[in-house]
Amino acid sequence: MPRDYEILYIVRPELDEQQVQEAVASVNRLIENVQGTVLKTDVWGKRKLAYEVRHLREGTYVLTDFRVEPDRIPEMEATIKISDTVFRHLIVRKPDRPQRARPQKARAANQAAAEPEAPEPEAPEPAAEERVAVAVPAEGAGEP
Repeated sequence: MPRDYEILYIVRPELDEQQVQEAVASVNRLIENVQGTVLKTDVWGKRKLAYEVRHLREGTYVLTDFRVEPDRIPEMEATIKISDTVFRHLIVRKPDRPQRARPQKARAANQAAAEPEAPEPEAPEPAAEERVAVAVPAEGAGEP
């Protein structure tokens, strides 16, 4: 079953706009060659690298979302590693999409049906201040 992935790759900085677009098209063709589907591609533009890589200090970042069978990823990575234009890449599996949430009314009705009715709580004893005081005469008190 195909899964959702994303690839973030960095294209060599000396390439002009047309050459960057050719590199992007090349990666998208690679995805299609391994029976994948390109969902979305965003060219982030030229950015400074966090650290020097192969004597390069900047590169053009590209993010592509795609869907492919998991067993085709190693083939993709092997091909990208020998690319002249892409010098760094990372392929990450995206988390599975959550199931659509059911409407709130249906969820409340199902929850009420699943839970047994709780017995009504007993009335608590009245607090000491609420108790009625009854005066009881003491034996032998007040009589001559």
